[in-house]
Amino acid sequence: MIVPMMKYSFLVYHADYKAFLKELKQMGVLHVQVKKQEATPEMQDLLRAYNDLLKTIRSLSVRGKDKVVSGEGPRLADGAAVWQRIREIEAELEQKQQQIGSLEKEAQLLVPWGDFSPERLEDLKQSGLYFRFLVCRDKYFDPAWEQEHYLQKVSAEGGFTCFVLLQREAGASLPEWEGVDETLLPARSLSDLRKEQKALEAEVSRLNEELDSLATHQLGQLEAYAADLKSELDEANVLHQTQSEVEDHVRLIEGWVPQPKMAGLNAELDRRSILYVASRPTDDDKVPVQLKNNRFARVFESIGDLYELPNHKELDLVPFFAPFYMLFFGFSLGDAGYGLIILLAAIFMKYKVPKMRSILTLAQWLGLVTVVFGALTGTFFGIDLIEADIAWLDKWKAYMIDTDKLFNLALILGVIHILFGMVLKVVNVSMTKGIAYSYSTIGWLLLIVGSGLAYGLRELGAVSESVGTYVQNGILIASGSLILLFNDPRRSIVMNFLTGLWDVYGMVTGLVGDLLSYIRLFALGVSSAILGFVFNELAMSMRPDNVIFGPLVMIIILLVGHGMTLFMAGLGAFVHPIRLTFVEFYKNAGFTGGGKRYTPFAEKSLD
Repeated sequence: MIVPMMKYSFLVYHADYKAFLKELKQMGVLHVQVKKQEATPEMQDLLRAYNDLLKTIRSLSVRGKDKVVSGEGPRLADGAAVWQRIREIEAELEQKQQQIGSLEKEAQLLVPWGDFSPERLEDLKQSGLYFRFLVCRDKYFDPAWEQEHYLQKVSAEGGFTCFVLLQREAGASLPEWEGVDETLLPARSLSDLRKEQKALEAEVSRLNEELDSLATHQLGQLEAYAADLKSELDEANVLHQTQSEVEDHVRLIEGWVPQPKMAGLNAELDRRSILYVASRPTDDDKVPVQLKNNRFARVFESIGDLYELPNHKELDLVPFFAPFYMLFFGFSLGDAGYGLIILLAAIFMKYKVPKMRSILTLAQWLGLVTVVFGALTGTFFGIDLIEADIAWLDKWKAYMIDTDKLFNLALILGVIHILFGMVLKVVNVSMTKGIAYSYSTIGWLLLIVGSGLAYGLRELGAVSESVGTYVQNGILIASGSLILLFNDPRRSIVMNFLTGLWDVYGMVTGLVGDLLSYIRLFALGVSSAILGFVFNELAMSMRPDNVIFGPLVMIIILLVGHGMTLFMAGLGAFVHPIRLTFVEFYKNAGFTGGGKRYTPFAEKSLD
């Protein structure tokens, strides 16, 4: 559900305003109303610094994970000093990595020529001996050149031949050899380059060790500094959203407070003699949204967050789509063995990673419903339990659902899901606009459900054919009137009729398309079962006829095959129910969205 909000306006004398903001922050209940969208340059600088710091913290968190660092190193005074040192280290590392890369390029140029002294070459040049370093493809090199010139072949690798030509005249032209290029080599020897590289790599290693030490021992200071920056940014934003009134003598700040917190806030404001006005939101107000759901629905809020929050006037659909999403996941994965793995892995990880408790609880529910659905469809790690010759399962096979029934079940679930969404749309529209705007949806519900019931009663013989016809005609007249004549109270009957005809076309084609979308549940469930079965067959057929290697190869094929199947089928089971939720269900429920999460101005620690 969505927690109702109240709008608060505070009028504070300018001299007391900063003290008031400090008290307001300690109360931690006011979501400040945004009136100025564009941030000041100072706020932009703060935001950039805060985001950069968060990236650094995430990087150090990964870096310091499961690392054993000997010694604590120099202890820096505070988080600001830690961050400054980290930035200095990162700048040094970048510079030294570039230097190492540059040295490596120079070294690669020298590798084909070996380790020689450039100083010795310079001495020979002073004596009138000039060396030219030449390269050509192997096919162009002519051994006869060695007989005609002072030439020495140095190396031949990668299809290229490197050779040195000795000349006695400075600037003498090269012989007219096809495909030969001259190479200008670095003015340092290969050993000098490697020595400098090694020194730089040692410095890089030392800097990385310092980063490891900071990540292990001083990450907490960095997180505290990030919390301080966020607090400073929040305060700057509150000041930015403040209006000056009464010739700059009074400050006005407005915001939103959840109704359940009003009593405590009002008592505190009265105790401190702060002037305030509380009022209900108007239709034009952009009210923040705070969700409040039970323990079961709360774990599905992360799924709803993938789309967007509802606005403050409509229903929170999370509690309503949660059971369907869970059921659709189990339908799509459809294997009790895979569900058991997800369930056990979630239970194990829940105690290893407490920060992900909500997500892992969601995984538990999804794994549990997959186990149940896999048991109902008779699939366990690709084994068809319905066809399996297992004596103790015989009495349960009558309750299992075969492939033909699965197809029908997918469509039945689709009908229920769509109709339930339409019921919620009636509630949603009635809450936001008034019940008169939901007559068209009520008409469609009456037409679909009423026609279905009338048909069912006639087929069962509960009513006679003539009575059934009268009932059906009554349903058609009532639903047709609501759909065609009363679909919008603001328009005339003629306009309603014309627009109603168009809505009928769109609704009929839309409902058929929506219903067919649920066939994907059947397709996904069957495909995961088939993949599991295929890997079982591969494991049995490809195992060697050897008492040791046979079982080993079979286990490897089963682990790899079922691991791939679980990943692919699990991904499909996660994504496609989301699609059914956000497209079919949200559309038929009349979801508008556009809500912004309630974030109170409060003392905060880094999440």
